Amino acid sequence: MGGEREAKLSRAEEHLCQLPGVARARIVQGADGDEIHVMVSGHLDQDEIKRMKKDIETIYLLDVGERVDYRKVSIAQVSAAEDDMAQCAASRPVLSRISLEYGPSRTVTAEIHLDYMGQSHVGTASGCSDGDLICDIVKLATVDALESMMGNGYRLQASCELSGDRVVSEITVTDVSTGQRTRYIGAAYRKDDVPTSVARSVLQALNRQLQRLAVTQ
Repeated sequence: MGGEREAKLSRAEEHLCQLPGVARARIVQGADGDEIHVMVSGHLDQDEIKRMKKDIETIYLLDVGERVDYRKVSIAQVSAAEDDMAQCAASRPVLSRISLEYGPSRTVTAEIHLDYMGQSHVGTASGCSDGDLICDIVKLATVDALESMMGNGYRLQASCELSGDRVVSEITVTDVSTGQRTRYIGAAYRKDDVPTSVARSVLQALNRQLQRLAVTQ
């Protein structure tokens, strides 16, 4: 059981490092509960710190299967060069438009437009408009747009989960040439409509990873 928990903690640390701005993460086991320490680049205001702590608690719960005492979540902030921050922001795709077109027999087509490095990429997906299936359609359309943006070297799979006031997405990226698979996680607050929040959470999972991936322009 110890080895299984170690694997869960290791996966949680990996996912924590994929939150926006997080440079390092460490989970320290203790007799009275785990402590979570993360290091972020740049400055976070109080609202951003609260949101990050909620994201950390969600990742820990999903990966480890346990709740963490919020008092044992520590966030350390280190300065980052403004040029580096600006370059990082410019290297991320922007969700420029999302549309849902309803057809006969309860069908719906989602269209996602991403702007990236001066180019526009469009993804589409269709299906039944019943209930939460619209979220799945938007998810597939966002993945389609990302695959178009990344070229033929990668294949993506995504899963999304509505968790309170957030949408949490997990993306599996497969390198076609090697078969290697890597998983990333992202979350978006449901301050927008649910389809937009789903698309943003999928993007959030990959935003910090695109510079590491061989994106085909």
